[in-house]
Amino acid sequence: MASTQPVAAALRGMRALLLVNPQARLASEHFDLAIDVLKNAGFALTCPDIEDKHSVAAAFERHARGSDLVIVGGGDGSLHYALQHLMKYPLPLGILPLGTANDLAKSLGIPLGLEEASAVIARGATRRIDVGCVNGTYFFSEMSIGLSPMVARLLSKDLKARLGVVALAYRAFQVMRRMQRFAASVNCDGHEYVLRSAQLTIGNSRSFGGFIANDEARIDDHRLDLYSVSFRYWWSYLEAVRALLARRYDEARSVETMHGARFEIRTKRPKAIEADGEIVSMTPATVNVVPSAVAVFVPEQSA
Repeated sequence: MASTQPVAAALRGMRALLLVNPQARLASEHFDLAIDVLKNAGFALTCPDIEDKHSVAAAFERHARGSDLVIVGGGDGSLHYALQHLMKYPLPLGILPLGTANDLAKSLGIPLGLEEASAVIARGATRRIDVGCVNGTYFFSEMSIGLSPMVARLLSKDLKARLGVVALAYRAFQVMRRMQRFAASVNCDGHEYVLRSAQLTIGNSRSFGGFIANDEARIDDHRLDLYSVSFRYWWSYLEAVRALLARRYDEARSVETMHGARFEIRTKRPKAIEADGEIVSMTPATVNVVPSAVAVFVPEQSA
């Protein structure tokens, strides 16, 4: 039985489009309880069948104009697909974290328990957040070149379901053994740099890849944060991991950082680009922040 939660009166009777990824890691666990919380909050739920990313597009086209908000149950990949359509249909977004890393939920302080996350939506507090855009594809948390696209290609749904975030680290170490650095020309807000990198990430928030990467980064600060890890020597792996855990990148010789609203990245040969865990494009890349793009239901203290 779902517990009684304080509900914003203005939300009662609102039409919610509920999109649930049936392959999300936690989709079958306690989900009926989340549905009960949302119904008890007074939402009128529309729950189309979702099988893949094409189903998400069809659901938006069919139901978005008749909905007051959209609720996505899934991980960062599910949210990534929904975001492409939220930019066309600017509905408030509710998040039910059902994935592996749940980076966006962590960045916004949304509880990982489904009942608690449902209650956050029911209370009605929202926060407008930035999103990033790489070559015309929008992303919530990060885009990467190098290690992450290789890991994304190797990760199977079964592996993520069984091991969760451990699967990310497992595949990352497999890839590191045969990784080669690449040269990248980076223009950051008009300033030119040349980097030798094994992993180049541009983050929009404080959490991505299952880790809190930067305590100072905010998802509504109207800027993006670039991190380039060179892995020049074997001990660079240890140095980079220590910097990651301590969130002290300035002390790691193998890590370079920069911040800006727009980046242009060129590589000698086209390289795959991953965003929010999905392969989306190839270099060259134009990356920019889209300020205050989406309203998301968040805990009241984070609104």
